[in-house]
Amino acid sequence: MKRILAGMLTVLAIVAAGVLLSGCLSAGGAADFFPALQSSTRSIHKDTVRADWSVLTPYVAEKTAYRYFSPYSGKADLLPGNHYGPLLPYIGAEMSLSGYVMDAIPLYGLVTTDGQIVTAPVYTEILTTYGPFLLLYRAADDTDSRARVTIAARDGTWVRDAGDWREFIPFDNRLAVSHADGSVQVLDADGNVTARFSRDALAPFLGDTYRWGDPMIGYIEGCALSYERGYLTAAFYDETSPWGNYWRYECFMNPDNGTVSGTPPARWSPDMDWNYENPPEIFGYCYPEEIEDLTNGTLYYAAYPDSAERDNDWTLDLLDEEGTLLVEHCLTSSELQWRPFVADGMLGAVKDGAFSYTNIETGNVVFRYPLRTNSD
Repeated sequence: MKRILAGMLTVLAIVAAGVLLSGCLSAGGAADFFPALQSSTRSIHKDTVRADWSVLTPYVAEKTAYRYFSPYSGKADLLPGNHYGPLLPYIGAEMSLSGYVMDAIPLYGLVTTDGQIVTAPVYTEILTTYGPFLLLYRAADDTDSRARVTIAARDGTWVRDAGDWREFIPFDNRLAVSHADGSVQVLDADGNVTARFSRDALAPFLGDTYRWGDPMIGYIEGCALSYERGYLTAAFYDETSPWGNYWRYECFMNPDNGTVSGTPPARWSPDMDWNYENPPEIFGYCYPEEIEDLTNGTLYYAAYPDSAERDNDWTLDLLDEEGTLLVEHCLTSSELQWRPFVADGMLGAVKDGAFSYTNIETGNVVFRYPLRTNSD
């Protein structure tokens, strides 16, 4: 189910945004890296091509490379604008913790492809995997609330507050958002609400007391929203489901015309395609992680050399889609960043106390921002 895939991403974001709500601090955000040990279905064998950026750009500890976009959003939420171009995430602050499983978490901001800072590092997570949408998570104002989320175009031309959200489901360049009041809204790529499903419209099918499942605690105690085969669906967990997937579908919402039905459309069935492609086997490397360029979709891989486990050196290399080494030692996985960003042909990574976007081909630093800490 696409709901489960989207739910997994949402859970990661919520953990990142709300992990500290249990008592450490009223901010959160970090993801741990757990390589998946999977059998390979493809093989990539390439000659090793070593790249050494240190020859091109000697490290200078105090060097910075950034400007502020005008108007600058600062610590406030992203201001809509028509001149940003693609907005990229950067890690700009390191928040130290005590008495928690992690020693530090990252805070994110937004920057343009030419290195102009649009927002200060105030977000606990920035999700870029929701089609034409950015989901910007910010710590709640109090420990009893969930993270605040801003929904924005990837180029910042429009910005919307997600309100009292429960879940985000991307589909067909649209975004469905369920809310605490039981309603569902559908946004198009321009930020317009193209369909609304109120509680009054859904209650005849879901019951008067239904509520949308909370990704923080799972979906067994609530109604799960998903998108499958042209329809938004609402389902309850049921091990006796006739569909064989533990979900009992109670209503079907047509996002094109705003109608609701309790009967499955003709020839409708749940999307139960679980045949995911395993990561490739890249000669000389282990645990390859697919990375897509945030601006043009070009595919890369971040992978550890085969010697990583033996030498206890978990430093990633960046490879192209054919398995050719592009940047050696591009990132050491940590609590602040577990895999690099790639955007507009640039590598984004924390290194030497700063976050940088560096042109992969030339080694030129386009953006470099020293990490701030709690006391800054």
